[in-house]
Amino acid sequence: MSPRLKISKYVVERLSRIDTNESTGCLFGLMYDGILLVVGLSLELFENEKNSYNQLLLNLPAEIELCGVIKFNESLAIENKTKEILQDVDITDNPLVITISKEKDIKAHFLVHDKFEETNYEIMEIEELWKQFLHVRLNTVLPLTCEATIAGVKNILQNKRKKIASGQVSFHLDGTMVYLFGIASDVGVTGTSTEANIGELLDSLSPEQPSKKKKINIHSLDIVQVNLVMKTTRDILSDKLVKTAVKMMTTQRKPAFCISMPLKIDTLAMIHRNTKLSELYTVLVEAACRSLRLLESVLLEQLGQEGIGDGAGLRLPETFHYLPQELGHFLTRVVPKDIPDESMEKERKALHEQLALPLDRPFFRRGNAYTNNPGRLVNPHESMPLPSTSPDITVALVRGRYTYHHYMQDNFNDDGWGCAYRSMQTIFSWFRYQGYSTSSIPTHKEIQQCLVRIGDKPSSFVGSKQWIGSTEVMFCLETLLGVSSRIIFANTGAELQSYTPELVHHFQKHGSPIMIGGGVLAHTIIGVEYKAEKNETRYLILDPHYTGADEIATVLNKGWCGWKNSDFWNKTAHYNLCLPQTRPCV
Repeated sequence: MSPRLKISKYVVERLSRIDTNESTGCLFGLMYDGILLVVGLSLELFENEKNSYNQLLLNLPAEIELCGVIKFNESLAIENKTKEILQDVDITDNPLVITISKEKDIKAHFLVHDKFEETNYEIMEIEELWKQFLHVRLNTVLPLTCEATIAGVKNILQNKRKKIASGQVSFHLDGTMVYLFGIASDVGVTGTSTEANIGELLDSLSPEQPSKKKKINIHSLDIVQVNLVMKTTRDILSDKLVKTAVKMMTTQRKPAFCISMPLKIDTLAMIHRNTKLSELYTVLVEAACRSLRLLESVLLEQLGQEGIGDGAGLRLPETFHYLPQELGHFLTRVVPKDIPDESMEKERKALHEQLALPLDRPFFRRGNAYTNNPGRLVNPHESMPLPSTSPDITVALVRGRYTYHHYMQDNFNDDGWGCAYRSMQTIFSWFRYQGYSTSSIPTHKEIQQCLVRIGDKPSSFVGSKQWIGSTEVMFCLETLLGVSSRIIFANTGAELQSYTPELVHHFQKHGSPIMIGGGVLAHTIIGVEYKAEKNETRYLILDPHYTGADEIATVLNKGWCGWKNSDFWNKTAHYNLCLPQTRPCV
């Protein structure tokens, strides 16, 4: 019997943006409660095995598997490439085929006994996706010691995967007394009931606000931390066999260079909240094995390069997890440590194309890596209700992640003079989290030093409590980030509304926050709403004058982040706006 079908809204939105001239793509999903949920897709554009769907699977969270194909036409004819993909589907006995017409009409079919059966599907809304599913993040460090050869690395990592897959490891859920361990062909659970599920365990850790009741967005996902524990006891019989073999054999070996490094496993799994803890063990084993294969590929690629054959120039692999809002699921990349982002542009471009992501902005640089605990509020506006929409209403918002910077943070008292500094820090965080820069967000002193260094301010400016405005913000962004900005001058608050089309265009094209200064105050604009019928504009304001704790409820309830009408601006004050521009890159 075919499973019920649900498709993530992320997937539906991505499919609607893809050029239908593409011929074939792959679908990725997971099973739960008799339901197949499609969460991802890729385009089969490459002959190179490195970019195949099989390789891409290693970059996805465990439990997400190949589940079918996309055909960008209405034909159900099975070509050789389509047949090859369908034969690799293991998650269900009935592979899925989605067809998309030129009008973007999506139809779904299951392949049942070599015949296609059209099926209905439900679209899973984004908030529902993050409420029903959570992520498990497994971390551990394994020692790697072997010959500095391709064969040596392959053998040692294959042995480590076998050891993990054979049940010689246990897993500890961080912050609990729960351990999962393999017993022959079974799984043991200590610290809680074997029938307990992961959602119940997570809720028990924060009973004041259960995950299924709180508002969850892409920046505040539930991620359960897990540690891997290797078995330390040895099989006595196995030791005796090894000793006997040593006595009976003599081997001659050529001198070889050796690799010795700590190998950090950092990997993810995506699971339904109702997953039993006893079922989690095999998921974590698969996650660990995927991580080892990614680490292996990075080491082998380096060993194959000229000049690193002896392992002397081998770099430690680094793992980064990404969650682009356009993608809707995590993707993991492992890269050699300290390799500049600029030198990996070709690989990133290929990944963008394979995942049908835009080529005008970065998604997989180091700065794009996901973090759900930066120490500040991330995108507080996303916890607000969405504004109403209609054909005569245009809404344009900041695109991407930023952190909210305001008075009195970092144990630094800038109350009364530091609002523009804080607005600039918010803008700077946006460029950092979008991957345009890896530089740290500058302090007030570093901003002042920058302005002195370029000759805009005297040396006495450093350490003072003097204000800055949009022009100084523009200078600093250009000097520290290489970012160009456009300055808009409005003679009055009333005149500001005439620039609404330009603000809408800015958010649609660049997506960065805007700093606005007028009189003695500075604010950050992170969105605009324009009602054409009434010629009215509302501004989504992030107010840097807030002096309280970083608590989302207080910030929203007191209006420190919220929509403001045009009368928010002083009718007689002059206003200068700094609109930071982005440059196309990946």
